[in-house]
Amino acid sequence: MLSPNALERRLQIAGILVILGLLVEASCMFWARPLAFVLFVFVGVTFLGAGLLLYLYSVVSVRQ
Repeated sequence: MLSPNALERRLQIAGILVILGLLVEASCMFWARPLAFVLFVFVGVTFLGAGLLLYLYSVVSVRQ
């Protein structure tokens, strides 16, 4: 069973990963180069997906 502090910490990390992914994707919108697409797809989506998966895992792993 996760303590409330461990759950809060996982949710904070998930939120930070989602924000980083969104910042990378937003910065790629202003950069019209082929490398921007690569950063958008690989870096931005990876951060976003990792944040979402960590969020879902931390919510599901809570036992009451």
